[in-house]
Amino acid sequence: MNFTKPAATAALVSALVLAAVSVGGPAAAQVTPQNPSGPVKGATQTLTSPEGLRVQVSLADLKARIFPPLAGDNKSRLAYVDGNATGRILATGGNALESASIEVGYLVACGVHDGGFESWIGTNQSVGATVGGGAAGALGGPIPAGAIGGLGLVNGQLGTSQNQVIKTAPGTVTLVSQDVKAIKDPKAESFGIRFKEKRISVSGCIGSVDAVAYATVKVSSRSYDDAKTAYSEIIRLA
Repeated sequence: MNFTKPAATAALVSALVLAAVSVGGPAAAQVTPQNPSGPVKGATQTLTSPEGLRVQVSLADLKARIFPPLAGDNKSRLAYVDGNATGRILATGGNALESASIEVGYLVACGVHDGGFESWIGTNQSVGATVGGGAAGALGGPIPAGAIGGLGLVNGQLGTSQNQVIKTAPGTVTLVSQDVKAIKDPKAESFGIRFKEKRISVSGCIGSVDAVAYATVKVSSRSYDDAKTAYSEIIRLA
């Protein structure tokens, strides 16, 4: 999965998600590279409409396992996740509901995106200078002896050198939808998605990597569409 959809910065998303899940209390142990396997704290949110509709959305039974990068580098991340996303229609408020759905997935935030490598060759054509006590170059003055190494002087002239630069970009956030379940003519009932060994694969990231599970329930009636989202605790991949 390459990060090609810039949104907010990773820090901003992390702060928003932390605020959303903080009401649920701290988890026993956050999953991190130092603690690569364990439970992930879920959450429950309730939607209440002015018409009397009440719907719950919850994330539960979440687990995550972080694996070493398959490529053996520091720019890829890999994790497998389990969980259960459930939508519960508690009351319809007398509305004739036309459809309901639940979507589960992950927000993956990369602190610094690797833009690749760039290289170029520099020649001795740009500055005409010689090594000596007072030889003046095109820059309008003598070249100090201490600057010879930095300029790459060879036999009294500027030599050829090759340079490489790692291009980086600001943090990016990618939404990875895992699954969607929809039902028609819903009543006061429950429906959901159970997932096992879903893979989160990240490439091209040389900074911190955070992942957050989300579950969004949507309910549609003839009059309105309503939606509510629950977020999990942050999984720190790197």
